[in-house]
Amino acid sequence: RNLPMVCANPDFIMVKPDGSTGHMPGKVAKRYEEMGGKVTSFGKPYVEHFEACLRDLKLPKDQVAHVGDSLHHDITGANDTGIASVFVTGGIHCEELGAELGSLPEVSALKSLFATHSQTPTHVIPMFRF
Repeated sequence: RNLPMVCANPDFIMVKPDGSTGHMPGKVAKRYEEMGGKVTSFGKPYVEHFEACLRDLKLPKDQVAHVGDSLHHDITGANDTGIASVFVTGGIHCEELGAELGSLPEVSALKSLFATHSQTPTHVIPMFRF
């Protein structure tokens, strides 16, 4: 029917409070594109999203760090925008890292993960709590 789709949150998955994985709107958008639909996405990892945030906050890149658990969305977006990034290992990559929730994985596991996904953050933390 040639209906356009706007995806305002292109994340694919998330980790729910109980530790299970939840699907996010980015999966629907990706499938819609695979079926031939036209999708316009805005959000992580797109540079325009990060630049809009910097502009609206009136902050220079060197005073900002993006915190997130997705190498594909959070770290890629921060890296492509030229801002610092804080990778949270207790999120969607926790199982892949083979680490217990709340503990920092071995350096070798981190290096392997970063090489696999071709993304390296500027900082790494095990959890983000407030």
